[in-house]
Amino acid sequence: MNLRNQHEHDPSANGSSPENAARESISDSAALLELSNVLNASTDLEFILGNVLLTCMGKLLVTRSAVLVESSAGHYRLRSLKGLSGVDLEQEFPLPVQWEHVQYVDELMQHPVDDVRDFARCCARCALHIVIPMRLEDRMVGIVGLGKRIGDKPYGTADIMFLESVAAVAATAVRSAVIIEELRQVNRRLDKKIQEMNTLFELSREMNTTFDTDAILRILGYALMGQLRVLRYVVFVWDGTSLRPATVRLPDFLPNTDMQQRMMELRETIQFSPRRTPENDLEQWLHRQGLGTVVPMLSQNTLRGVLCLGERVGGERFDRGDLEYLSALARMTISELENARMFAEMVEKQRIEKELSLAKTIQQGLLPKELPRIAGYSLAAINESSQQVGGDYYDVIRLNDDEYILAIGDVAGKGIPAALLMANVQAALRTIAPLRLPLPEATARINALIHGNTSIDKFITFFWGVLNIATHEFHYVNAGHNPPYIARADGGITALSDGGLILGILSTPPPYSMGTARLDPGDTLVCYTDGVNEALSREMEEFGDDRLRDLVSQCRQRAACDALSCIRDEVLRFTEGAPQSDDITMLVAKRSPH
Repeated sequence: MNLRNQHEHDPSANGSSPENAARESISDSAALLELSNVLNASTDLEFILGNVLLTCMGKLLVTRSAVLVESSAGHYRLRSLKGLSGVDLEQEFPLPVQWEHVQYVDELMQHPVDDVRDFARCCARCALHIVIPMRLEDRMVGIVGLGKRIGDKPYGTADIMFLESVAAVAATAVRSAVIIEELRQVNRRLDKKIQEMNTLFELSREMNTTFDTDAILRILGYALMGQLRVLRYVVFVWDGTSLRPATVRLPDFLPNTDMQQRMMELRETIQFSPRRTPENDLEQWLHRQGLGTVVPMLSQNTLRGVLCLGERVGGERFDRGDLEYLSALARMTISELENARMFAEMVEKQRIEKELSLAKTIQQGLLPKELPRIAGYSLAAINESSQQVGGDYYDVIRLNDDEYILAIGDVAGKGIPAALLMANVQAALRTIAPLRLPLPEATARINALIHGNTSIDKFITFFWGVLNIATHEFHYVNAGHNPPYIARADGGITALSDGGLILGILSTPPPYSMGTARLDPGDTLVCYTDGVNEALSREMEEFGDDRLRDLVSQCRQRAACDALSCIRDEVLRFTEGAPQSDDITMLVAKRSPH
């Protein structure tokens, strides 16, 4: 139900007498007339939208408002806000439904169309109560949203009529301003293209033949000296932290960090005679260098460099056409320098990707090519990489006919360093395992190796144990790793947390303790890295320990490979394609039920 229908049979909706209603009607008419005059006198869209919101808020005593404008057919973009913070301005909504009258946000949240409900929920989060369509020739060109009135006073029939009148007055002005705004953008782009084609074609063609920054700067120098007859100049280029001199053609140039930082504020070309008295400290510094013209080098309205020029041969000043040419030359040069930078970054990216490929090879080489067959048990394992190469590791090592080592670990960090460090862990484990040392002592030796060969910021969470398939006892040490779970056939669940400090932090940590667990028929051991329980949804919610624990319990009656697939699929369903920063690694061992 729209608000007009709700109030059209309620003559007391506003609580006004006939005399008051008449006065309010006259006041509304005057306000609408004034608004119409203000809107029709401007083509500035932001000005128009601001006045529409202020008129509605002032008249009806509302503290929150927003307005959306049609950006394309059926799509509306948030363009102006009042009384709201933390809202993404420029947010866009697809709205296939057209409204004729004012609508309740609460009722729109029950709308059968998903896009409308999504829009309504966003309005509700912004504490908007009603929305008013701005219609022009049976087309909704915009939407005004208002919050509740001060004191929760309801919107009456007269209020609704006033709001719809405001929307009708604003629709034409908004549409005209949008068209003018689009035309201005087209004209600016056209002017820029014409200027580039007419004044910079040859230089552009030369610069486009190279990605060498020094060569690009030399071409710029030839243009300055040959075409503009400038023999003294300095080119400053932004290096990510400050403006640095990239090319200097001055006999006695004296850099000044403070003045170079001051030039970061420039957005327009400035010109003054080096012969006159400088007016500020920046001009004084430039004057001492014999420089009198400063041209910002902009890329997408962002300062990326500054071109400082001395006098021309003969002493004549740059005229307007010269300055326009300089501005275009500066933009073109910095654009080509940016292209050269991006090319260098692409080459570096390719190098990094090659290194990551190598790291991936190293990482995969650590993992067992196939899991051993263990009488009375089934095994399954998985390692699925995130976008970055990590240091996840699992292993199954046969000691003798009755004993097998099960291990899983996670190195802090990414890339080749993490993969190489995990290779060291694997080597240490396979070297120490045959010695048949007590698990706590063996763990301490592995820790000493890691600590002695890595920096303090590198550490490893590690879990390992020995499964005896004759006694079905599992002796283990947990070195700061996520506690694995044993899902009992009877429905219980056990977390394996006994152990000690993570590997690599201290050369001599407190003694490690050994835990013992028994695997009864049908029991399932699930080992995992934090890429599983810390997997993130699109809403940045973690999968979590509790959810994982419940899932392990639910999958307890499945075979090892099926239990692993069940957990993996549920994690992937939870994340729904959200980018992940860590690998998903699991090792599952299940004792046969019989």
